[in-house]
Amino acid sequence: MPPPSQPSVAGASAVVRWPLLAALLPLLPLLVLLLSLLVSLLGPRQQQLLILDGDEPVETQPFRLEDGWLGSPLLELRAEIPPNSSLLLDVDLLDAAGQPVLQLSKEGWREVGTWQEDGESGTYDEGDGAVELALRPRGSGTYRLRLVRQELLGASGDVLDGPLRVRLRMENHSVDRTLLLVTALVAAVLVRMLWMAVYGDCRLRRRLRRDEGTVAERLLLGGPGLLRLGVRARYEEPDDPPLRRDAPPAEVPMELSLSDSLGRTLLHERQSLRLHHHEGSDDAWWTVVSRSHLRLAEPCSVRVRVSLPEALAGGGLELEWLELLVEDGVVTPWSVEARSLPPPQPAPLPAWVPPPAAPSA
Repeated sequence: MPPPSQPSVAGASAVVRWPLLAALLPLLPLLVLLLSLLVSLLGPRQQQLLILDGDEPVETQPFRLEDGWLGSPLLELRAEIPPNSSLLLDVDLLDAAGQPVLQLSKEGWREVGTWQEDGESGTYDEGDGAVELALRPRGSGTYRLRLVRQELLGASGDVLDGPLRVRLRMENHSVDRTLLLVTALVAAVLVRMLWMAVYGDCRLRRRLRRDEGTVAERLLLGGPGLLRLGVRARYEEPDDPPLRRDAPPAEVPMELSLSDSLGRTLLHERQSLRLHHHEGSDDAWWTVVSRSHLRLAEPCSVRVRVSLPEALAGGGLELEWLELLVEDGVVTPWSVEARSLPPPQPAPLPAWVPPPAAPSA
């Protein structure tokens, strides 16, 4: 008789932790985003209001642009364009010596009106008067902006007089928040796929389902990794329930046995599984679930057998199906309790019987 199985902790060959480090990948873009938000909230706010009257150039107050690894400086100009008019604005970025390092022209417009469609009406106010400059300066330093209003025309093409208000907002260490969120989401999906490839893969996976109370199968099992056995069953009320029946039990007995190629017992135990009640819109059912990990160091032919009672509560519940999932060569991200099965014993050799002596002459 082989020695009984002993509970143990999964060894180093069955525990693979390096894929868990991949969980840091989605956190990296989120960390950059968090640092950018903290710098924006705690850093100094740089905002200015400029009044452009005529075609005279107007320069902003000096501001500082910082070059670093966290994001890049962002300059945002917003012109308050009058309704139903267009704008042409020249923007020059000047360094501390007053030399232009960037020059551009911006066309802006704004249209205000009413709309009618299918008996409904409303107003709209659309326009484009913003200039966003995400740039990387050659080095940290003091800079200024010089703005020139080239033209401000009405809807009929006439020149509009009066001041034009332009607001400037400057932010150092600006990042593309949408891109960082998408990157974090894609990285999380890739990490999930990696975990499924490592922890969801095994040498052998066999799923057996029967509509009776016993499932048995002989398989070639054992070797590196763990042997995982999953048992699921479903009970339902019969079509013709008995007149007198008992209440459903809290637990259901299950018998699990493993034997080698010669029929010798490697494992035989009885477990009590909790009976879970489920209720839908028009029916009710009960389920039991079990999962166990075993260790069989050497490959051998093993017969796995699981038994559950086919009727419960005095016939008030009947077994609809019983499912056995066998996974061999499983690795886990953390240590689990696994029972070590005894190695298969070689078949005993027949006793030697001396040949009969030859008859004497």
